[in-house]
Amino acid sequence: MEIRKVRKAESIFSRVLEEIKPSAVETDATIASINIVISKLAKIVDKGVELKVVGSVARGTNLKGDGDIDVFVLFHKNTSKEELVRKGLAYGKKLAGGKRDRYEIKYAEHPYIRLYLDELGMKMDLVPALRIDEIGEMGTAVDRTPLHTNFINSHLTEKQRDDTRLLKYMLKAHNIYGAEVKTGGFPGYLCELLVYQYGSLLRFLDNASLFEKPVILDPKTKNKINDPKLVKKFNSEFIVIDPVDANRNVAAGVSPESFARFVMVSREFVKRPDISLFFGKGFSSLSAASLIRKFIKNSGLSLYLIKARVPGKSEDVVWPQLRKKAGIISDTLSRYDYPVFFSIQWVSDNNGFMLFVLPFSEVETRMLKGPDVFIRNAAENFVKEHPKAIGTVIKGSNLHLLEKNRYRSAESLFRAIIGGKLIKNQKDIDLRSAKLFVNAVPREYSEDAYAELMKRLRI
Repeated sequence: MEIRKVRKAESIFSRVLEEIKPSAVETDATIASINIVISKLAKIVDKGVELKVVGSVARGTNLKGDGDIDVFVLFHKNTSKEELVRKGLAYGKKLAGGKRDRYEIKYAEHPYIRLYLDELGMKMDLVPALRIDEIGEMGTAVDRTPLHTNFINSHLTEKQRDDTRLLKYMLKAHNIYGAEVKTGGFPGYLCELLVYQYGSLLRFLDNASLFEKPVILDPKTKNKINDPKLVKKFNSEFIVIDPVDANRNVAAGVSPESFARFVMVSREFVKRPDISLFFGKGFSSLSAASLIRKFIKNSGLSLYLIKARVPGKSEDVVWPQLRKKAGIISDTLSRYDYPVFFSIQWVSDNNGFMLFVLPFSEVETRMLKGPDVFIRNAAENFVKEHPKAIGTVIKGSNLHLLEKNRYRSAESLFRAIIGGKLIKNQKDIDLRSAKLFVNAVPREYSEDAYAELMKRLRI
C-alpha cells in the first residue's frame, strides 16, 4: 500500500480500537470474576482435575462487552468419555447453586454445560475434556482447544492481539464472523492465526485483496503453500492448517460466500481505507417495513416470505434443514422458469423464515429441454410424456418442447409448494401450516427481514 494509505489505515485502526477494546476497568472486573469462578470450582472438582481458562478472554483478543468465560475441566487422558461427561456436568450443576443461577446442557462432540451465574452477572461454558500434551493423545476434538490457547499465548504480540480485535470487528460488521452453521463465518481462532501468519492486520488485508484460489496457509511456518493434494484432502479452496493439528483445516467452516465477501471487503479497504468498513448501517425497527417497501419499489424485484414452525432444537440442527428446504424450493421454482436471485433464512421464536428474491415475471409458456434426437426412442418418449405440448424446437441436436406453464405466476407456484403438491415435507419443517407473504412483510417480522437483506446486499 502507498504510505499515504498506510497512515490513513493506521489512523482508522487507532480510532476503532478505542471503541472496541475492553477498558482496564472491564478487564480487571473480568479477571476478578474468573478468579472467583476458578476458586469455587477448585473446591468442587476431584483431586488431579485441572481447570484451564480458554477462549478469547484467556488469549487477550476479546471485544468490549464480550467477557463470557470458557473454562475447560481437564481430566487425566485415560479417563473414559462417559466418566468425563458425567463428572463434568455434575461439577457445573453444583457450581450453579445460587437461587437465580441456571444452566443449560449444550452439545458439541459431547455434552457440556452453560452456566448463567446471577451473582457475577456472567455467562460461562464449562467443558469437560482430556488433558493432553500432544495431538496424538486426543480423544475428542475439544481436547485440542487448550493447545490452541497455549499456541496463541506463546506467539501473539500485544499489537497482534489488538489487530485480531480489529479483524473480528470488521468481520462482524459484514456478518461473516463466527463459527456457527448459520453464519459460515471466520471463527475467533482463525482470526488470531491469520493475523499471526501475516504479522499485522494491514499486511493481511493487503495480501487478502490479492488472493486467488486456492489459498493454503500454514501459520506454524508462516508459509503460503501450493499443493493440490491438500485441496483434495480437505475438500476446500481456503485452507488454514491448524498449527497444533496438521490434519485439521481451521477455515473448514468458512463458507465460499463468506470467504469471497471478505476478499471484496479487503480490496475495498486497500483501495480506499474508510472507517465505514468497520461499522454496519443501522436502522430503526420502526422504519424497517417502509425500507422493505422502498427496496421492492426501487429494485423492481419481488419478495416472497415463507414462515414455518421449526422444532425447539439447537441451531446446528435447525439451520441445515432450513437451508436445505430453501434450496429445494429454489430448485423447484427454477424448474418452472422462475429463477431465484438469492434466498435468506433465519430463525426466531421457534419459527423458521425463508425469504426469496425473484425478478418480477409471469411465465405463460415455458421451454423444456429434452434428450438428444440421436438417442434412439428417447425423443419420442419425451414427446409422449408431454401430450399437451404446443410445439417442438430443436436446438443443436436436442429436442425442446413448448408448453403452457401450469403455474403462470410465482405466487401460484409458491402456494402449490406450501400445499405439499410439489415437494415432500420434512418431519421437522412441515410447510403445510406455513404462511406466505408476497411483497409485504408484516411489521413484526420486518426488522429481521430488513436486517437479513442488509447482511446479504449491504444496502
